[in-house]
Amino acid sequence: MNTLAIDTSGKAASIAILSDHSVLCEIYLNTGLNHSVVLLPELDRALKLLNMKLEDLDLLVSTTGPGSFTGLRIGLSTLKGMALSLRKPLVGVSTLEALARNICAEGVLICPVLNGPMDEIYTALYRYQPDSGYECILKDQVTDIPALVKNIPGPAVFLGEGVPRWKTRIMEVLPEHARFVPESFNICRASVIAGIGLENFYRHETQDMVTLIPSYLRASEAELKKGIH
Repeated sequence: MNTLAIDTSGKAASIAILSDHSVLCEIYLNTGLNHSVVLLPELDRALKLLNMKLEDLDLLVSTTGPGSFTGLRIGLSTLKGMALSLRKPLVGVSTLEALARNICAEGVLICPVLNGPMDEIYTALYRYQPDSGYECILKDQVTDIPALVKNIPGPAVFLGEGVPRWKTRIMEVLPEHARFVPESFNICRASVIAGIGLENFYRHETQDMVTLIPSYLRASEAELKKGIH
């Protein structure tokens, strides 16, 4: 099973190709360039390095959000176009779940944090157990730090692109319970996304051209200005 996974939900773009659960290639680009500029050329480069063709891919996986409205549209439209031409199955993965799975921390809550509008954040809560894997404690949502900490009664590990902005505030409200990871763990990795996608595929949890849609969690700025919620 050859799986292609992409992430365009944040400032950086990530691409990975896996054979079953083995990572064959992973590319992470934080160049400041628009995802529409780098995504397809880097995918082409990855396939050439592996001496593979698009037709060799069996499963297509992408993050569905939350994250950048524009980035998500680019990633999902690219993947849908490939799925349509190649007739391959699609799987969507939560950006926050992918971030949470960067670490296997027992005895603590895992809290991915992405920057939202104004003083809000996109977040969720997960718990990891060696025998049962990852359990979602708090579903993806848009909130703020004071509201989030009400759901954290004990130690929690924070990670994600939103941590640099909110680390001081988190330490103020959770001085004894807040834990943080090295900066390299704050990025969304396409190889992790691919692993989640494979799990969902084997559980027959796939999407199609209609059901694979972005999870924005909130209205866009344009919609807010027009009063659309």
